Amino acid sequence: MTTSAVPAVPAGVALVTADVDAARSFYADLLGWTYAESAAGITAVADGEPAAALHAGAGPARWCTVFAAEDPAAVRAAALRAGARLDGVDVHDPLGGHFRLGAAGTSAVPGPGRPCWYEYMTTAPDEAGRFYTDVLTLPASVPPGAPDDSYAVLTADGRPVAGRLALPAPLAGVLPTGWMVYFAVVDPDAAAARAEQLGGRLLVPPRDVPTGRVAAIADPAGAVFTVIRPTPAPA
Repeated sequence: MTTSAVPAVPAGVALVTADVDAARSFYADLLGWTYAESAAGITAVADGEPAAALHAGAGPARWCTVFAAEDPAAVRAAALRAGARLDGVDVHDPLGGHFRLGAAGTSAVPGPGRPCWYEYMTTAPDEAGRFYTDVLTLPASVPPGAPDDSYAVLTADGRPVAGRLALPAPLAGVLPTGWMVYFAVVDPDAAAARAEQLGGRLLVPPRDVPTGRVAAIADPAGAVFTVIRPTPAPA
């Protein structure tokens, strides 16, 4: 059973961490962020566009993908039926991942220092596909010409909005299950080196993949993200 005919789509990201000031310093240096503060909290800004929300919170530091839904209550109800656990605006799926739920509105604009892609990483791709089809109305399909079904795109109204990666054995021991946020950068190799200088950890060294050049990083508090120089779209 799906939530509605209107899919919930990735609309931005939020960082939950115990030391917001340390996170502000790390990401300002790494991604060039500045910050705007309001009664709603702290917003990271890159090139004049919102890049992320920062929140103080207990538990492991973590990046959350925020999904915008026309009917958040219906999504929460569908998530419960599918075996998820709810914690305020956070939805913890039964596979070890989680996401945040928000109302439909403006999505983050991709660009340098800003989120440009969202990918669900899992060792149970079929179960993940069923959950996110039923809960967010995001069916998975394998791209034409793919060598196998280890990678799929999640589509909303026929357009790709996120990915789903079946983690191979080497990566499954390094990267956490769940939603990975990709931040666009000009030079992933330089960003990876700088992250280590700033106290972060390099989880997956820079490498080329079909969508661009990537590197997976944990910030000093342990929140995991990926930097990417996307492959230019065909002319």
